[in-house]
Amino acid sequence: MSDRIGLDSKLVDLVREFAPALPGDLSLARAADLHEAGLTSMATVKLMLAIEAAYDVAIPDAELTPENFRSIAAIAALLERLQAA
Repeated sequence: MSDRIGLDSKLVDLVREFAPALPGDLSLARAADLHEAGLTSMATVKLMLAIEAAYDVAIPDAELTPENFRSIAAIAALLERLQAA
């Protein structure tokens, strides 16, 4: 398994808790629209808090955008930016 966050099974498992209709296939899951997979606005807030705890990061208010939580790939890119800073 790659060390990249985007392929981190922990991230996929975490997102799956809040987006129950996420495809089982990893390549499909990475690009799936999380809103279509069942992620609600309330679940997005809970997911954000879970991500902060799991990855020991603080997501700045400016990064709390629909685009950053549209897919697992978008969340992984956000985490990589935050961890590189």
